[in-house]
Amino acid sequence: MIPAVTITRDPLQTLKVDAICYGAKDTGEMGGGAAAAVLAAAGPELLTELRSKLVGLPRRVGDVVITDSFKLQAIGIRWVIHIISIIKHTPQGAYCPQPERLRDGVCAALTVASKVGARSVALSALGTGEGRVKPCDAARYMLEGVRTFRQSEQGTALAVTFSLPSYRDYEAFSSVDGADAA
Repeated sequence: MIPAVTITRDPLQTLKVDAICYGAKDTGEMGGGAAAAVLAAAGPELLTELRSKLVGLPRRVGDVVITDSFKLQAIGIRWVIHIISIIKHTPQGAYCPQPERLRDGVCAALTVASKVGARSVALSALGTGEGRVKPCDAARYMLEGVRTFRQSEQGTALAVTFSLPSYRDYEAFSSVDGADAA
């Protein structure tokens, strides 16, 4: 049986899951929103490992990098999956120029999580802050990413939770078909 997608207002770094995913900047900076909270909870080693893994990658919206979770292992989180959602140096400033690629990022993140043995994954809303993606669009693309993963990986029982402390994000995801409030 495939677990349902659930949503919660609990912060990403406090959830009892194997892996957490957040919207990363292409530069590897982790200065705001879910990224800053994850960095504070995991410790500075997370940033060092992320930056070393970004070297040589194309760094497009939807690309993913997986790292150790460092201090978060103490609560059971084994991996952090960084989904590039914000391109920092554009003529329009830092934002998400291709929000439709968030779908690919979610699918790729879930595939990576499944391959390393994760049984549960939590994701923050991608690009809805600095990325300037409308929460309803992020919800739609992200849920499509989950559906695409489940269609391609039939039989994989990966539990997916969306961590949405922002009321605006929580409401947007609640209104999109396919998510159940937890």
